[in-house]
Amino acid sequence: MKNSLRKPVLAAFLAVLTILPGSVFALQASDNTSIFEGYYARVGNNGSPSRTLHHNVYMKLYARDGKQWVALLHIPLPYASTIDEDAVIPKIFEKIGKQLHSSSFVRDTFGYLDEKATVQFEHFGYMQDKIIFECGSLSPCTIMPADGYLELVKPGMINEHIIKYDHIVNK
Repeated sequence: MKNSLRKPVLAAFLAVLTILPGSVFALQASDNTSIFEGYYARVGNNGSPSRTLHHNVYMKLYARDGKQWVALLHIPLPYASTIDEDAVIPKIFEKIGKQLHSSSFVRDTFGYLDEKATVQFEHFGYMQDKIIFECGSLSPCTIMPADGYLELVKPGMINEHIIKYDHIVNK
């Protein structure tokens, strides 16, 4: 009888040991709710990085219904340089947050743009002090929150690409 109870108790104990550290890291990272306020704009929007990639990039982190999401909005140039970012980008992210409930790519005007833009919407998790999410490459992307900005680390063939995003807080 002792042997039959021993295995399930041991399995439950190991499961708790496996799950607990991840939960603790997630709680530590998600206690900082300021990362979910406003949105992030890639440093270099409307500059040479955007001209090379042919679009401006914006990011928003969401926490709702017990899940965390990241949205990456790509607005094509030269149109992107003509929009009023302070007025339009928060409205687009508000609309995106209400519409999307699963990982996806959507190409649309979102009711606020004259040209179509693309949004990548992905679920994210935490690993220590980093945010981890799928980003269309073989390895996951990581986001490292810092004071007033984020660094997105995207794996590359030879090197990692580190992209800085400024935090834009809605007024």
